[in-house]
Amino acid sequence: MSDENRMTFTEHLSELRTRIIRSMLAIVLAFIIAYALSNHIFQLLSYPLDGLRQAGMLAEEAQAKAPASAQWTVLNPLEPLLVKMKLAAYAGLLMALPYIVYQVCAFIFPGLTPGERRMARFLIIGSALFVVFGVAVAYFGVFPMILPYMLQWVPQGVQVQFRMNETISLIIKGLAAFAISFQFPMVVMVLVYLGVLTPETLKRYRRFAIVGLSAAAALLTPPDPLSMVIMLIPLIILYELSIWLSHIVVRYARKGEAEHV
Repeated sequence: MSDENRMTFTEHLSELRTRIIRSMLAIVLAFIIAYALSNHIFQLLSYPLDGLRQAGMLAEEAQAKAPASAQWTVLNPLEPLLVKMKLAAYAGLLMALPYIVYQVCAFIFPGLTPGERRMARFLIIGSALFVVFGVAVAYFGVFPMILPYMLQWVPQGVQVQFRMNETISLIIKGLAAFAISFQFPMVVMVLVYLGVLTPETLKRYRRFAIVGLSAAAALLTPPDPLSMVIMLIPLIILYELSIWLSHIVVRYARKGEAEHV
């Protein structure tokens, strides 16, 4: 950036304030929209529980223990409203997140080199894709398999009921856990770009990494072996993918160093 295009410290603060205000307005607007759609969001989140039983995907012996007539319950009059507010807050933040990321990038990117900008774009796009991938794996793969399996352990004669607040919170935390755990390749990319890790190091310590990923999968999933294995397999695949991507990051880093020279 040339000297005449440089901004003063006060101008930087003014721009930062403007972008923060825009981001807050986007969050408020997204919250209002999400609150209006909260009933539809609730139906989407309850799909792994309600949709599967209505589709008859539970075995007959499991249905005898966990009947398909299980219902949602609330314990006080305020609980439905609190759940709607919670859903609106989470969904609103998610809806506004792309615009917030744009504001952050618009503020930071002018001070980055071309190589750093390319790397930042790569990390942002990659993180977004892995978030979508992680949530999709949990929503369409893990939850439809794990939740019916867990209901099979309900003793016969016990009526199954889902408390609205606790069950929705459990589903949201599960989706968030998969979204965060699937960011593992991006964390590796950053460490490789900073020179902390190399592709050769990732290959050499593959066995130790698998042990660590197993521990993470055990902590982030319900206490049963099946859910742990379902999360662990994609994480191992992502680790192998990160080794391949690390070679690309090394080339980008070298290209950026060449441009500086």
